[in-house]
Amino acid sequence: MKRAPGLTLRRLEVFIAIAEGGGFRAAAERLGVAQPSISSHVQALEAQSGGALFERRRGRGVELTDLGRTFLSHARQLLAEADDMVSDLSRFRTVAERRVVFACQRSLSQVLPPLLANFAGEHKEVELITRVGRQEEIVDMVRDGTANIGLFLGDQDIPGLRATTVGHMQLAIAAAPEHPLARRRNIPPAELAAYPFVGAPDGSLFGQGIAALLAGIGVSNVNLVSKATEFEFLRALVIGGVGLYCCVLDRVAADFDSGALVMLSLDAPPLTMEIRQVFSVTKPVSPAVALFAEHLRRQLAAHKGNKRLPIT
Repeated sequence: MKRAPGLTLRRLEVFIAIAEGGGFRAAAERLGVAQPSISSHVQALEAQSGGALFERRRGRGVELTDLGRTFLSHARQLLAEADDMVSDLSRFRTVAERRVVFACQRSLSQVLPPLLANFAGEHKEVELITRVGRQEEIVDMVRDGTANIGLFLGDQDIPGLRATTVGHMQLAIAAAPEHPLARRRNIPPAELAAYPFVGAPDGSLFGQGIAALLAGIGVSNVNLVSKATEFEFLRALVIGGVGLYCCVLDRVAADFDSGALVMLSLDAPPLTMEIRQVFSVTKPVSPAVALFAEHLRRQLAAHKGNKRLPIT
């Protein structure tokens, strides 16, 4: 499509002011500009359109030519469409400023619903959209702007993200009731390396965090015999006796209560992992996102989790 670089909105506004006011002087007064500026805009429009838009009549102002009347119809339509565009963009910005897109790691899904419900009840003016995924997906969504804010477990520094620790989550080593370690107490962590584990793939961020956590208590060279990204699949493997599983305590608390799984008793401090709130380093944070972030910080700081000791 051939473009007309001389047809700016300001020049169209000047042209309409002349046509409606009947002269250059009236247009200059209406728009609050000098008359030579009005003349300059008209000359540019006439050069662009290829003919005279006004017929100058001494002492009687100006009248539109046939070309000018055609031009006026299009000019009014273009300015009206420009006004509509500005209004639509303003409405879009208003909606966007009230919207929070929150990306949450699936491992935290047991904890967050009450916190999100509290926020929705207290701030009905904010539209909250929650997207759940693996840690890698959370990172990608926040980086590319698909999400305004993310939450995941781990202490890794991720390039392109600004991270703040907002809480801690307790983890546990889960085993089937028939596992050789299930009835033992105060197990030296190093002994766990002799038994198979199931867990996240080696290359996953969450898997790397779990490996670092276990290494920190003396469990090195973990033998992962089955790897998967989905919690329910890994849980089923543990119940079936395939291996041990280091996971978020809240996600298996009901299984510990029912006896479907056993929480191993370790001679080590409780296993915990940081909960990190992340933002893009390049994208601005809206007031609604800042409000939601502060709500999460307060709620997670107060959240005590499903802390427990193994049954003795």
